[in-house]
Amino acid sequence: MSTGPPALPAGYDWASILVPGHCYVNNYTVGIPVTTYGYGCAPHFYCPNATAAVVASLPQLCPATIDCQLIRLGQDFCEPQGPYEPRVCPHGRYCPNGSSSILCPQGTWCPVGTITPRPCPPLSSCPAGSTVPVSYGGMIACLVIDVALAAALILPRALLGTASQKPPGGAAQRVMAWLRGRRARANAAARTVPEDEEALRAAAPEAPLPHGEGGAPSELADFVAYFTKALNGRTDVGMEFRFEGLGLSLPGGKSVLAGVTGEIKSRRLTAIMGPSGAGKTTFMNVLMGKVNRTSGTLKINGHPAEMRKYKEIIGYVPQEDIMLRELTVREIISHSARIRLPRSWTAAEIEDYVDAVLNVLNLVHVQDNLIGDETTRGVSGGQRKRVNIGMELAAVPLALFLDEPTSGLDSTAALKVAEILKQIAATGLTVVSVIHQPRYEIFQQFDDILMIAPGGETAYLGPTAYVIEYFEKLGFYFDPRANPADILMDILSDKGVNLSRHYTPSDLIAHWASTGKAWVASVTTTGGGTGPVADAAAAADEVSTTPEDLVRIAAGRGASFVRQAVLCHNRYMVQQYRRSVALGLEIGVASLAGGLMGIAIADVNGELYKGILVSPYELISASTLEWLVPQIGLLVGIACGLAGAPAGVKVFGEERSVYWREAASGHNKLAYYLGKTVSTTYRFVITALHFAAIFVWLATPASSFGFLFVQILLLFYCVYGLSAIVSMLVRREDAALLAVVTCLFAAVFCGYGPTIKNARSWGLEFVWVLSFNRWSTEAMFSQELSVYDGVYNTSMTADHYGYTLGHEGLNFAFMLLLGNVFRFAAFWCMVLLHRDKQK
Repeated sequence: MSTGPPALPAGYDWASILVPGHCYVNNYTVGIPVTTYGYGCAPHFYCPNATAAVVASLPQLCPATIDCQLIRLGQDFCEPQGPYEPRVCPHGRYCPNGSSSILCPQGTWCPVGTITPRPCPPLSSCPAGSTVPVSYGGMIACLVIDVALAAALILPRALLGTASQKPPGGAAQRVMAWLRGRRARANAAARTVPEDEEALRAAAPEAPLPHGEGGAPSELADFVAYFTKALNGRTDVGMEFRFEGLGLSLPGGKSVLAGVTGEIKSRRLTAIMGPSGAGKTTFMNVLMGKVNRTSGTLKINGHPAEMRKYKEIIGYVPQEDIMLRELTVREIISHSARIRLPRSWTAAEIEDYVDAVLNVLNLVHVQDNLIGDETTRGVSGGQRKRVNIGMELAAVPLALFLDEPTSGLDSTAALKVAEILKQIAATGLTVVSVIHQPRYEIFQQFDDILMIAPGGETAYLGPTAYVIEYFEKLGFYFDPRANPADILMDILSDKGVNLSRHYTPSDLIAHWASTGKAWVASVTTTGGGTGPVADAAAAADEVSTTPEDLVRIAAGRGASFVRQAVLCHNRYMVQQYRRSVALGLEIGVASLAGGLMGIAIADVNGELYKGILVSPYELISASTLEWLVPQIGLLVGIACGLAGAPAGVKVFGEERSVYWREAASGHNKLAYYLGKTVSTTYRFVITALHFAAIFVWLATPASSFGFLFVQILLLFYCVYGLSAIVSMLVRREDAALLAVVTCLFAAVFCGYGPTIKNARSWGLEFVWVLSFNRWSTEAMFSQELSVYDGVYNTSMTADHYGYTLGHEGLNFAFMLLLGNVFRFAAFWCMVLLHRDKQK
């Protein structure tokens, strides 16, 4: 390459080369000689007429005609303005040297300035003269996935054949019944030692079991057998609670629970009653350790201990029916069982135990029905309450606490729940329930009753059979036509009818402390028991469980970390399957966004960038198109935020209460989080694939489909992670909007405007560093411009925006890092916020 004017033949000088008439603008104009490459062109350029044999053919740049200027202003190259003016190798052709321009052959593509044709990527179309490849591989992948998804939704509905062969219920329920039948047959085949089951039944307590609707002894046999198996065959295992002076004072000094003393016995159903605001739920929360008490002591089986130490073997049924509404009755109870039962149990044993729980709760006939919600028909309110109880019974607890399990039910459904609780207590559990204004038949189901007066102190604790007699001795009148439970509530509310004197709640508390406890103890000792359940409990082995025994039993409970993660993953997959409309909507939004963006830039024919030509050809450059790629990066980031953020907040935001309940019962928090996080990956992979496939097919960028798919996939990965943080911080109703706004902010800080160069001058570059769309746009910018290395002055354009070229892998690594950081932050927000609800 010559660095100065070329050597001229003897007898010639510059005047013989730069002669007028070599530029088309007019016959008098002289061109500007280009001597850098002698009588040749730079690589990527075409100078067909320049040859050292003709001295006057030295490449030169001519002034442009009006027509040429208009073409260049339209961001295109005009024809050379003189016979010796260089030009960039045109798109659709390649120039192996400065004197040859060859049509790009079929199967290859040639952007502007091509020296060697580029091979057409797999699953792409490149006819002869192609400027960019037209990729259809992504569209084929989308078609295959869409057909598979449609088949997964449609085929199960026809799985059972003709209508005459179908059991009652909807399509989903029929499919679940068919699958359950197959599972039952597989479990039966896998059961190789049926003698063990008979041995379990033989080892069950001989205590008489109560008869009644939904709870005959035959229905309880399997439940009792597996209950005994979970306790290693022991029948003397139980939990009894003795508490003294339990109190809770608020930071301001107000006392909400004051000095509750008493005991709760094993194999008995105990009610906690009191007027609204008396502290019933507070007492249960303090007793269970959900709220730290400010005074008092607690003993379990005669030893000082705290319940939170044994949460794997203690069940808590909240007042609200907290469960996933997209699942069926069996799926909910089965998930709880698989997570919380002893690790030594086989899958067949777990499913058999779930059958026993469904039997005890009289839920067999609705086991394949969805729970349902306000918009989806599901099980009834009473059945949902029983599912709420079944979630805890699935863990084979030694103690079961319930907060108003009959709330919101009609009297018949409430009685059914009470009868079931009575039967469960008879199997060996300690069952404690807060109850509010029960009907008389429900009141009779309870063995013991703790009455809490306003102010949070004990007014009575003892057998239900003696509570009326106790208050009658104080002079209170019980109308035989009224519900005794209602009269007791009136007494605690200072509205009872007393024929001898007036007792305030404070008087009742004082009387109980002075003489009431002693009276109940005496009549209980000499009264001969309180009914068949009490007789059964007395006949059973005495509870002799030590704290070490309880710790040993609790330690053996719960699936492994990996197993819990897999179960949570599978459960969310089922939820997404049931939310197929939402998935379809997300895919549709992403496809529409990709399509609109592809159509918007389709007219540039894949040439998304045009810059200033490299030296020394700057003067023949067309108007630049340097801003389009950063703008596309901005719009792609916005579109991914709009398509992904509303779905991303629902992953955790829609079921925070479910997480709180499961965390409180001993579920591994990280396993839950990882399982759901992994299961969402398939969702946004499909969404990103549709976005990328349609965008690449219509826009035909120079970047490969694979590159753009990875870019958009990482964008969705970051959007979902950032949305997870938002869902942990705000209310569910506000999360979707705030997540979209947050992702829009992240999309704006991509370097399009304000540029990264501006941010550096302001000292705010760290904001752009934290924006995942900055790294996405920089990667796309670098990839698109790499096609034009040696043609345009790409470094000047990159310097204008502040981008770094040639580090696409590092850009993607930063996006992956930010996505992981978002998920890490979301996990700690999930764990550290609302810790009181996770106890």
